[in-house]
Amino acid sequence: MLRIILAIVMLSPLGALGQSAPPDPMSLRTRDAHQNLTIVADPYLKAERYTKEVFGKDSPYAAGIIAIDVYFRNDNNVPVRLNPETIQLVISQPDQERQRIGLLSPEEVADRTLLTANANVRVRRPFPFPGSSSTTGHSKNWTEMTTALRSVALGTDVLPPHATTHGFLFFDMNHEFGAIRNSHLYIPDLAFMTDNKALFFFEIDLGDAPLR
Repeated sequence: MLRIILAIVMLSPLGALGQSAPPDPMSLRTRDAHQNLTIVADPYLKAERYTKEVFGKDSPYAAGIIAIDVYFRNDNNVPVRLNPETIQLVISQPDQERQRIGLLSPEEVADRTLLTANANVRVRRPFPFPGSSSTTGHSKNWTEMTTALRSVALGTDVLPPHATTHGFLFFDMNHEFGAIRNSHLYIPDLAFMTDNKALFFFEIDLGDAPLR
């Protein structure tokens, strides 16, 4: 019995070493900070991160859509207003024309994941995307996926003082996830809510994003 107990004690540290804890998002290098506001971006670059528990049973990654978990730490004494509609993913591939990609809503992500398997980032799509504003005629899977995505997407345009807010942003990369190494997350429209004074734009270089 003593030998068994000693063996368990000796093997326990080895097992613990095999389980690496995920890094603190606020420690990532993919960040920009000024005027007492820090914004950190954590792009999900591997299919394994798109778990059923977070995104539902249908993965946006399979449709060429990237999810970026964005953290906003507001160290000011006043709230900051954010305009999510102006956020863009700017891709600057070598020897290619720069591309600016707008955000996808949860409804658009569900459309492109479940209804359009051949999404293409370079093709100009009609706006609004067909079916993005109504659930009429959509399947149970579509409704379930939209509900799951809404629960994790960035759902506010107000950043409270002395607080950290986070949520996912979605962009259609047409399966070219490696292009994230030549991309910036551009967040141009923020202002202090007390006097409407604008903050300088934020531009987060995603080239140093961990491959995970």
